Amino acid sequence: MLQLNQTYTHYKNKESYITIDFCKIQENDIWVKAVIYKPADCEELFVREYKEFEEKFILKS
Repeated sequence: MLQLNQTYTHYKNKESYITIDFCKIQENDIWVKAVIYKPADCEELFVREYKEFEEKFILKS
């Protein structure tokens, strides 16, 4: 389970991102769980499907 206000590393670019909040996004007319996150070095916000975030990001220890 993802944790809010934690730093995660993207599997490919190795950049750090901080989870901000959970939300819903619509994919193919179906609402799915999503996560709002931002790069550790700026305030720009991104949103990604929860399941995809889990697959592509690793909790930084």
